[in-house]
Amino acid sequence: MSHSRSFKHLLIMGVASTLISACASQEPISVGIESQALTPRITANATALDDVTATERAQLQLISTNLVAALVQIPEMRPATATLQVSEPQSAFGNAIVRALEDAGFGMQLVSADQGRNYVSYSKRLSETESGLVTDYELAVGRVRLSREYIIEGDAVYPSSLMNVTGTTSIADIALADNIFAEQGGNNTAFISGAQRTGTPNPDLTVKTVDVMDFNELPLDKRTPQDRVFAEARVRYFQADARRSAPNLSRYNKYRRTVLIFDDNSTQMMGNANKRAVRLLVREFSDDDIMVIKACQDADGSDDASMNRAIRVEEELAGFGVPTESAYIAPCARTSYRHASDNSPTPVELLHYRPK
Repeated sequence: MSHSRSFKHLLIMGVASTLISACASQEPISVGIESQALTPRITANATALDDVTATERAQLQLISTNLVAALVQIPEMRPATATLQVSEPQSAFGNAIVRALEDAGFGMQLVSADQGRNYVSYSKRLSETESGLVTDYELAVGRVRLSREYIIEGDAVYPSSLMNVTGTTSIADIALADNIFAEQGGNNTAFISGAQRTGTPNPDLTVKTVDVMDFNELPLDKRTPQDRVFAEARVRYFQADARRSAPNLSRYNKYRRTVLIFDDNSTQMMGNANKRAVRLLVREFSDDDIMVIKACQDADGSDDASMNRAIRVEEELAGFGVPTESAYIAPCARTSYRHASDNSPTPVELLHYRPK
C-alpha cells in the first residue's frame, strides 16, 4: 500500500514538473503583422519590409496610419481631389507610408524622381534623449509637412511629442487618431496628444495627455483597423468643414434639385443611375454656384451612415470638378418617421443654388 502511494506521488510530481517545464519554455507571442499588410500596390520594395521584424512592421503601420489620418483632414489634401506622386520606396517606413496613402483613398502616380506638385517624401531620424531613444518620423506631400516623435516601449510604440504641421493654415480642426496607440495597453504609460504649427504656438489648439494602462489593451482582432481610422478621419473633416463653411442661403435662389436613391441605409455605393444624375446636375454648375447635400434625416439628429453617404456624394461632385468650397453637407435634420432599424431605400437630396 505504501509502495503504491509512493508511485502515485512520483507520477504526480513528474506530470507537474513536465507542465512547469512546458510553461517555462513557452515564449510570449509578439505582436506583429505580415509584410503583405504594408506592401504598396503601385510599387514596393519587398526586401526593405523583409529586413524588419513583424513587430517593427506593426509599429510602422501605427505610425504611418497616425500621420496619414491627420493628412486627410487638411482641406488641400482631400483624397477625392488630390493625386499624389510617389517613387519606389527605399525603406520599410516608405512602404508603410505609400500603402497607407493608398488605403486612405488617394490617387497615386508613379514617378522616377521628385516630380509633381504633390510629390510624397518621408524621413526617419533617430536621436537619444533623456527619455531614451526617440525617433522622429516625417511625411511631406508637396508643401504640407507632418512630423512627430515616437518612442518604443517593449513591443508597443507611442507618440512622444505633438504632431507638427506646416504648409497649411487649417490645423485647428485636426483630430489625431491616437486611440490606436492606447489600444496597445501600457504600464502607467502616458503620451501627449495634439497638433501644432511648427514654431507658432496656438492657444486655441487642444492639447491633452493620454494615460494608458494595462487594462486598455485590446486583443488584436478587436483593435481599430486602418480602414476605419481613415473613414473616421474623413468624417471628422467633413463635419468640421460643415461647421466652418456654412453658406448664407438667403443670398441664393434654389436653381435645381435632384434626389439620389441609395439601395439601403448602410450602403455607400452610388450606382450608375445616381452617377448619371450627378453628372447632369454638374453640367449647369457655374463658378459662383453652391451645392447643398441633405443626407441625414434621423430621429435623434445624428447618423454616421448618412454622413458617410453625404461624403460619398460630395466626393462624386469633386470628381466632376465641383470645388471643395462650393459643396456643403447640411446638418442632420431631426425627424421621427425613420426608425434606426429601417433598411428601406434611402434618399439623398442634392440642391443646386445660384446667387440672386
